[in-house]
Amino acid sequence: MFSPQPPPAGEGHFNPNRRRPRQNIVHPASRTAQRHERSESNVSHVREGSTASAGGSVASGEMAITRRASTITGKDMDGGVVDWTRNETYRVSKLPALPPIFKTCTVKNTKITATTNSANGYALLLSHNSAYVWNYTTPHTLPNTYSFPLPIEDVPKHVDGPFPLGALVSPSANSSEPGLVVVMPMTGQVAYWDSVGSAVAEGLFSRKRGVEGKVPLMSSESAISICAAEPAGFMIALSSGRLAHLSLRDSHGRPGITVTIMREHGTGIMGGLLGALRAGSARRDVMAVRAGRIIRMGEREVVVATTRGTIARWHISRSGAYANVSDLDLREQILAALEQSERGLNTRREQYMVMDIAVMDHHVSSSAEDHDVRILVFGAYRSGFGEDTLYSLVYFNLLAGGHTAAVENVHIIRSYTDPLEIGQPPRLYLPNPGKTAFLVFPRAVVVVSTLQGGMLLDDAMEDNDEEQPGVFEDVIDFRGDVDINIIGGGMEDVEISSTSQQEVSSSFGPIEANPQVRKHKNPGIIVVAKGAGVIRIEAFDVDGRRRVAAAPVTVKSKLEQAVFYGIKQDNPLNFRGRKETKYPIEDVEAAALQISKEILGSRSPYLPTLLPALDAHLALRENHLRALVAHLRTGDVGRVSQEVFWELLSDAEKCTAARAVWDTRNTRMRENPDAGEGVLENTIINHLTSEGADIADNDPVRTWFQREVEHIGELVHCIKKGINAPQSKGKLDPITFADADAEANAVIIAAMMAAWDFRVNSAELYNLAGQSGIDQNGLCKNSLNFPAPWTSSPAILGSLDEFYDFSTNVLTTIGNPKSTEDPRRLEIVEKISEQLVHLAEILCRAFVERADWCDQKGAAGEQNLLQEGTTVRERYIKSRGNWIKPLVTNHLDKAYEIAEKWQDYRTLVEICSVQVMDTEVKLAQATAGKDSEATEDLKETMAETSQRLERYFEGFGEHFAVQMYEYLVENGQLQKLINGFEQWRQIYLTPFLRDDAKYAKLSWIHEVSLNNYQFAGEVLLKVATDSEEDLRRQQIELSIGKLAKLAGVQRDGGSADSLAAQAIVYDVKIDFIKIQQKLYEAVVHIKRDALDIDAAVHLATDEYGHKLRRKPGLREIFRKAFKELIQNKALKTEELVDLLTLMETEGGILGGDEFYWALRAVALAGLPQARRDTVERTIWRRCFLRDDWTSLTATRNKTDDQVQELTRETCLYRTLRLCFAHGLFTDESPFQPMAPADCAFSADLKELLARFPTADEHTLNDIGHALIGENTKLEAQLKRGNLANWFQGILMDAREEKLAGVDVHVSIEGDTVMEE
Repeated sequence: MFSPQPPPAGEGHFNPNRRRPRQNIVHPASRTAQRHERSESNVSHVREGSTASAGGSVASGEMAITRRASTITGKDMDGGVVDWTRNETYRVSKLPALPPIFKTCTVKNTKITATTNSANGYALLLSHNSAYVWNYTTPHTLPNTYSFPLPIEDVPKHVDGPFPLGALVSPSANSSEPGLVVVMPMTGQVAYWDSVGSAVAEGLFSRKRGVEGKVPLMSSESAISICAAEPAGFMIALSSGRLAHLSLRDSHGRPGITVTIMREHGTGIMGGLLGALRAGSARRDVMAVRAGRIIRMGEREVVVATTRGTIARWHISRSGAYANVSDLDLREQILAALEQSERGLNTRREQYMVMDIAVMDHHVSSSAEDHDVRILVFGAYRSGFGEDTLYSLVYFNLLAGGHTAAVENVHIIRSYTDPLEIGQPPRLYLPNPGKTAFLVFPRAVVVVSTLQGGMLLDDAMEDNDEEQPGVFEDVIDFRGDVDINIIGGGMEDVEISSTSQQEVSSSFGPIEANPQVRKHKNPGIIVVAKGAGVIRIEAFDVDGRRRVAAAPVTVKSKLEQAVFYGIKQDNPLNFRGRKETKYPIEDVEAAALQISKEILGSRSPYLPTLLPALDAHLALRENHLRALVAHLRTGDVGRVSQEVFWELLSDAEKCTAARAVWDTRNTRMRENPDAGEGVLENTIINHLTSEGADIADNDPVRTWFQREVEHIGELVHCIKKGINAPQSKGKLDPITFADADAEANAVIIAAMMAAWDFRVNSAELYNLAGQSGIDQNGLCKNSLNFPAPWTSSPAILGSLDEFYDFSTNVLTTIGNPKSTEDPRRLEIVEKISEQLVHLAEILCRAFVERADWCDQKGAAGEQNLLQEGTTVRERYIKSRGNWIKPLVTNHLDKAYEIAEKWQDYRTLVEICSVQVMDTEVKLAQATAGKDSEATEDLKETMAETSQRLERYFEGFGEHFAVQMYEYLVENGQLQKLINGFEQWRQIYLTPFLRDDAKYAKLSWIHEVSLNNYQFAGEVLLKVATDSEEDLRRQQIELSIGKLAKLAGVQRDGGSADSLAAQAIVYDVKIDFIKIQQKLYEAVVHIKRDALDIDAAVHLATDEYGHKLRRKPGLREIFRKAFKELIQNKALKTEELVDLLTLMETEGGILGGDEFYWALRAVALAGLPQARRDTVERTIWRRCFLRDDWTSLTATRNKTDDQVQELTRETCLYRTLRLCFAHGLFTDESPFQPMAPADCAFSADLKELLARFPTADEHTLNDIGHALIGENTKLEAQLKRGNLANWFQGILMDAREEKLAGVDVHVSIEGDTVMEE
């Protein structure tokens, strides 16, 4: 029936003559020790479509253990093992050994089940028609596989029929290979081989089939599970609820099958009255059979659980004797405990099912004849079909005597709530030392820490130890896009061994306390999964000095697993998280930033400390930083802010920059292996490595790149410190000095450009793309809430500017034309020249980046950064031309390119203009020398430059045009400004000249050239009125403006009236100028007689302002106005009035007509009403004060003609008469004669401030006192000279003379008076 076969082709051929490989198993010294070893074995069985059991004993106690370290880069150091994930609590790895039949079954989707036995390292694979055994611990990918065909008559007709039951048996004394027992579920046929290898060998040379037997089954009854309970044999659970004991050896220790059906009351002395009294109800729904403690030699306790919560304790013996110790229904206690732990849960009996149990430990009772047993019950509570399931672990203490059980603790599984799959019940594994439980589902494994030492939760929390016990819980599941299903497995208890060597610490665990004990296998489980293979899940929970982690799995741990293991394409684990576990986004962001910093500084425990190639180590860090962001971008852990992405991007940039710098170092070393330490090494050693720093392998440079990459910006800032030090210049020759500068430039360029290139290429990945994100230059358009970019820190900006100047000076020093024959010098000159191109680009980019960031911060209210942004931008605009223009000599195209890219229009204008001028000079020389070929080339060059300028006008528009026009103005190229670039004159030159008043004198010429005559006239009027200081030019501008305006009006069809109206505007201004010219002609002789202007002012003050000596305020006004007059500068209205009214001389400076001309000037000026009133009062007041009214009014002994003649000689009469004669006092005129009482100074400070807005208080006081003095004199004339009455009489006389037809005409050009 059972005929073993050798390994088939492709599965590792078995050679019976070949020595079997020695297994790492310590053979017992005696048969007793052998039996004891067997008793410690743990075998578990999980089947598709059926229930199964796992059994094992758990030893308690403290131990000091370590594990072998491994790396995350792929395979373990023991060969072939591939880590899928690992954290501080557990490790998941794929074992290499997998028989081809497993892959075949996976491809063909054949139904299979599996079990493993950690005691011997073998696995058993069962299908409906075959059994396969192989050593799953071997490093070979194709292990020797032993095949055992099963009876064809026992194969179920349906593919979903029950699977054969199988278990691996502890090796016999003379073998290192396990035995095999197989039970056919429907017929009960049993076969046993004490060694799988010898079974195959025997099958080759004989017809022997091992030892066979049969389980007596009732009708419709089948075997559903098998449990190893060695040294007491095996337990078989039947579908009817019955239990069968299976013994594989007879009383003499020879192979032999004995099956005993176990009844409720037990047998012999072990049963008796105790078994009869404790007989329980039927167990048709047996879910788990688990081996417990070893009672004595050949005897063991077994615990049986049903889905309904019935727990039975049995004592069995290898001889077949058995006894039912207890039979308790715990479902009510479980439901009550769940309701107490999960508030709001209303349980129903039929919705709760026991999934599995595990025996934890036992304690001797007070009678010392029986034991309390602690078990862990794994259950599921289903609220409805297809809905989430509530899974739980309930800690029970089955008390001695069998009547009661106490609930010690309850743990609700929070991390996994997937619905319970029908036909695939989950299983519970609790490997020794029992600190971590594994809940195995078809596509997931839940890892849960357990309480220690039987301690109740309340008692544990009162413990004063440093770390309190708690519950760690995490889920290991598979991705949804892979077809993987767990079909079986088994436990791996911790294995320890003593050693005198120095302890080896765990990759994550603390240093062991006992150097004489170390661990070589962690506790865990082995799971066999279709689509994946053999998977080991091991826990790091065996350190006796510390307790199981009290906190749940941290978001940092979950992120680290995704980052360091999720990047592997062939890793089937799910790292995207589960719906049950959500973390606050703040915690996610903080953890992500911490992980990023640890990767950048090689501080992560998941990174190898060293790799042979540092470039590979930097590349590895780059990959993990990228994986971190890619995982965050999935959104599975929440929506991470752009601010955090920006910080993560900065870290990745620094890593990329460091790798680029290291590449330049490697390139230098390859090109010159004997070069020794260069600028990079010296900078790191002398400026970036602190004293006492921990330097790996006595190599500070590699150590810096391993640990200090975060400070790559400081390296850029310091890179030229060594060569830039004063003492270095005296020690190095110019060529060596220049070579060092070139090396430093290479470092700067590599770091900065690599960082920006990475930023541009990674914008989408880091969620920083788009209109407000990172542009093509690597600059972030909206960085308001972002930290400052490290690529443009103030230190780097200052250094870059200095470094550029330093390199240009070096280039000037070694670029002497006399030394161009030196090849090395030429090479360095060319290198630095090319580097200047990159440095100019870097400078422009860095300055713009910093200025933009500061501006955004400043706009948000950070005033210090606003000021910094303004300063940086001003410095950039001022300096960028000096960075670009040195490139013209050797890299003209690059100079154009950089200036265009950064829109430095001024530099583009200057480069083009210089090119044009140089070409014009060369063209003239070539033409004069009749060099036709050179002439044609230069004409072509000129045409290219002209076309470039046209492209700039078209592409850059007004911004470029403004810079071009300003350059032409500054360099006096006015003809080119007006006549050049004809295509763009109307579009750009017109607004350029119109918008800025300082270009008005050019604007009118441009307007005339465009036939805009009226606008040209208006421009000239504005220039003459607002800005022209020279009187003659003012008159000329007004005259030309008048002509232009009239020409424009006439061209546009204006009438004679409109022409006259337009002319009046200009005539008024011209008449005002003529008044000043009249006054100038009267005093110009003083200018001719004086040595200089100041002397002329002094003479005029003595001659015309002698009455102002005690009036400092008015004297200063007089001196200032006269100085302007004598220089023929245009005077303001008030200044002209002051001169006309303050200058006193015999007969008057203008023949007594000064006050008329003052009023006439006011009438022409068009002053605002308030200023006009003030000036008008001043004129009349000083007119009244010019004559002595007391003497004039002494009329005694005078005839009327004499009195009338005296009054007509006064300034008042002459002024009134001229005003009447020239129509100044018409009814339509705003000017009328002002009475003496109305022309006093108001003594209002506002009135003075309106006239002298910039004068200080002292000056205003002086002027005010002088004007008040005028008021005082006027009041005296009113009182003593009866001025008010005389004013009325003289006014009447002047009016009557006008009415009488006597006209007086005064010409502005002269002082001729004509009377009619």
